[in-house]
Amino acid sequence: MRGTVGEITKKGATYWNVFAHERLLEVLPDWEIKRNELEHQQKNRKAGLAGEERVLEVLRSSGLPNDCVVLSDTTLEIIPGVTIQLDALVLTPAVILIFETKQIAGRLRFVQNPAQLEKVEDGKIILSMDCPAAQFEDQRASLETWLRMRGFSVPIGGSVVFTTNPIIETIPKGLPVIKLRELRGFIAKSLQFIPVMSLQEVEILANTIRSSLSPYIPYPLFRKYGIDPERVDWGPRCDCGYLLDKISEMTWSCRPCGLRIKDPYIKTLMTWFLLRSNTITVKQFCIIFQCSRRTGVRVLNRLPLTRKGNARSTYYEIDYRQLDLFER
Repeated sequence: MRGTVGEITKKGATYWNVFAHERLLEVLPDWEIKRNELEHQQKNRKAGLAGEERVLEVLRSSGLPNDCVVLSDTTLEIIPGVTIQLDALVLTPAVILIFETKQIAGRLRFVQNPAQLEKVEDGKIILSMDCPAAQFEDQRASLETWLRMRGFSVPIGGSVVFTTNPIIETIPKGLPVIKLRELRGFIAKSLQFIPVMSLQEVEILANTIRSSLSPYIPYPLFRKYGIDPERVDWGPRCDCGYLLDKISEMTWSCRPCGLRIKDPYIKTLMTWFLLRSNTITVKQFCIIFQCSRRTGVRVLNRLPLTRKGNARSTYYEIDYRQLDLFER
């Protein structure tokens, strides 16, 4: 299949990590000791995801020709146990572009020796961070290694993209740093280079990357954070966080909101898989949804799950690499 700029890739690890932690905060009681820290971390995750989406929107509207492929949230394994994560990757016949998004507002200053980024307020340094330009250069070198190991020789460019229009006091000459409003112009200049790949070779490269994706999978989150799943009330929930009351097999209601919700199965099961376990039995399903075994088997069989076991020992398993299938 020919890749085009319209083919921005499916939701990646960043999206699902935000989604999973939103579900985690939804079910955790207020007295949970880890809650404040998790809420702060989630705020940063959502800001990062928002920045990536802004860059993708610009890429969608930047007039890229149909011989380009845009891949988002791409994770590749360089050597066993060592991976790189690329927010946005643009494959063109002339050059590969990496865009590393940064959602940092305020007054910023790049310093060297050692390379870092400082956030300044009233003339004082309030925060020191790793230099995103150094991070970008490491990504570029790692991707170059990954490509060379697979027989590809393509120039690699790109930049760090600040998506919140910060005030940057100094940018050392030659540092790969731009603001979001400069992205379209940057892409236009990059497309003027002489092609080194044919359309077919761009498609081969895109398919090689897709088949080599190595997503970070931290699920189930309860195991990661050491949370006891038995201390949580499992069942369909409204977006407000309250457990729903069952009216019929297909209709549930939220008492505080007064809303009626149809077919809460998928969201509830996603919460189970992302937080508690990668498997579920028919019995567990029936307890969660207060339903008959027949209903449990019918619903589970229609979902993108692998059925294992026999008779009463049957259980269903999710492949975390195929989370997107649940949204179809």
